[in-house]
Amino acid sequence: LPVEDYTGCFTILGFGIFIESLSIAASKMGLEVVEDYNQVNLDEKKETLTLFAKLKLKPSTKKQSLDRELILKRRTSRLPYNNKPIDPHVLEELEQVARQFGYKFNYSTDIEIIDWVLQLNCETLFYDMTEENTREEVGSWIRYTKSEAFKKRDGLWTYCMNIPAVFMYLSFHLPWLFELPLITPLLKQRYLQTTKGTKTVAWLSGPFKNPADWIKAGHMMARLWLTMTKHGTYLHPFGSIITNHRSHKSFAEKFKVDEVNNPIWLLMRLGKSEEPPRSVRLNSEEILIR
Repeated sequence: LPVEDYTGCFTILGFGIFIESLSIAASKMGLEVVEDYNQVNLDEKKETLTLFAKLKLKPSTKKQSLDRELILKRRTSRLPYNNKPIDPHVLEELEQVARQFGYKFNYSTDIEIIDWVLQLNCETLFYDMTEENTREEVGSWIRYTKSEAFKKRDGLWTYCMNIPAVFMYLSFHLPWLFELPLITPLLKQRYLQTTKGTKTVAWLSGPFKNPADWIKAGHMMARLWLTMTKHGTYLHPFGSIITNHRSHKSFAEKFKVDEVNNPIWLLMRLGKSEEPPRSVRLNSEEILIR
């Protein structure tokens, strides 16, 4: 995503999540993954493969606190939540996980703050639809039908996003609709209905300047996410607020964030919902390059 993730930071963070998950999965066999990162920036203009890391398995006697079965249960949920805040003991445990990696897990259960964040997220999504480069990049990954989702198994299926396919299609292919005075309020209201019942929002802050930071953040995020899953908690990331400079600045000013030493790099809503649909993905054999 060279437009939305032009530094590659979130892609690299994703690799950190993946590798930490491998190590958690291997622990049941008395093994752990040892990684040797190449400390490179990703460049979408390269025409050849880039060596990101070398991985090795080695015997380990470390006691793993997270059951690897949680990896299969881990989800994001864009469904309405159950109108209850996250248990304080769970939030405290999430704080501890982040702290172990040098990050801070911040949260709020204040209704006014939650409404402000949900509204900002909605406004940001609609603003991004007016940006041609962002719209075209994100739109290229949207899958509008079940047949398309199962055929490509690589993108954002509207069914999993809890947004009608027609609404999504119009958003990406007829953006001028968002300029109509009567249509836009109705579309925003429809989107906000998908975030009903939210009683906890959270954000992560800490070192996030270079590949080493992004990798460490990914390892932490893997454990944080599985800890949420252990307690039956889902998350819904508000990535647009982070990547949109205007919205990011607005959030930072609202919460008096030290963006130089302790920047915010992830904002999300947390809660419990019905089990969300599973996204259709390629299997392992189709991903591996031999």
